[in-house]
Amino acid sequence: MGHLSRETPEIREADFPDNQMTEPEAIQKTVPEPETVIAEPETSGMKNTSGREQNPAAHSPEREEAHFKQETGPDAKEKIQYKEKKESEDGDETDKTDEVIEILAFKLLKEEFAFRISQLKEILKYQRITRVPKMPDYVLGITSLRGKVIPVIDLRTKILPHEKAAEINEKLKILIIKGPKGMIGAVIDKLIGVMRIAKVDILPPPTHLSEEQLKFIEGIAVLEKRFISIINMEEAITINLN
Repeated sequence: MGHLSRETPEIREADFPDNQMTEPEAIQKTVPEPETVIAEPETSGMKNTSGREQNPAAHSPEREEAHFKQETGPDAKEKIQYKEKKESEDGDETDKTDEVIEILAFKLLKEEFAFRISQLKEILKYQRITRVPKMPDYVLGITSLRGKVIPVIDLRTKILPHEKAAEINEKLKILIIKGPKGMIGAVIDKLIGVMRIAKVDILPPPTHLSEEQLKFIEGIAVLEKRFISIINMEEAITINLN
């Protein structure tokens, strides 16, 4: 069995035509060098993400500084203050227009009156009242409310002093009012109920009332063609010991 031998063939210049022989230098010369081109930034057609063209001059430091001064200068502050004041006034007007108050209407003799609900603590059935000497005629005396002693006034005599009040009886009610110096009871003839009324619909007291009467009336509520006098709570429950 014969042996196989591998011989590396010799490559000679004669095996290639002259025009196919290339030197490394010739290869480098035939490949053109890439030209370096620096593109100028396009400014006239620049667009932001929203598709609108941008003007670089609009964002220059000079324009930014001028814009900042315009937004923070004295004129700008005056404009901001005026705007805030206007918005505040508009908001106040809206609040006044929309404000609704709740009142508790009741009768004193034949007249209808009311307190604001926010001024009242509770309503009691008539209960025992102990007389206190040397008190004004509209002060009925004192009574007990869950262990606390509170004064009780006859609201009929206090607000309508020239009208003859009915005798005290068990049909009467006692309103417990949250006074500036503590709780105080006020006797009324009859409850009507809770009502809601817009604050702007409350009319000023009629001018024909005397000064003594006017100090007790805060305003007039017109509900279903009825005139209900809203009582000035602080004046109504004040006890003068002079």
